[in-house]
Amino acid sequence: MRAGSWRTAVTAVALLLTSSVVGGCQVGPAPPAAAVLRTTAPPWDAPRDAVSYIDKAGFERLPLDFSGPSPYTVHIAVTVDGKPVEVPAGIGIDKLRAEQAAVHTHTTDGLVWVESKTTSDHPTLSQFFTLWGIKYDARCLADACAGLKVAVNGSPAAWDTPLVRNGHITVSAQS
Repeated sequence: MRAGSWRTAVTAVALLLTSSVVGGCQVGPAPPAAAVLRTTAPPWDAPRDAVSYIDKAGFERLPLDFSGPSPYTVHIAVTVDGKPVEVPAGIGIDKLRAEQAAVHTHTTDGLVWVESKTTSDHPTLSQFFTLWGIKYDARCLADACAGLKVAVNGSPAAWDTPLVRNGHITVSAQS
């Protein structure tokens, strides 16, 4: 074998071995942790692995720059034992994977964005709390299982009320 051919063969083998070693390494973010709904007292942060919660809430994963045909906002205020609970920024947003749910928050003021693919989508308050990673049903908000009350624009509403355009939703519960 000539010297040039020998070097070419050695280089090819080295590249093959390197690519098989590198190919076995994970590229990109680690798989998300399973979505677990918290039952602890507040405060509650936004879940780190939002895609698990997006899936659990029944939403499609959308790109971060998606805004939908008719985006709108809803304001959600939460109190537990008479104390306000901050609605954190980043609910429904997974920056690491560049994906978001149609329902998500950008700020800590309770403003919730609804950016569905179609105007016929009607996301619910229950889906929002699932995105947030908080146990929520007709009786309880996390560990607060006494006197759960929901109001939309000041009127009593069902616990699983839809997130209505420009609505102001209040959720209160007692431990």
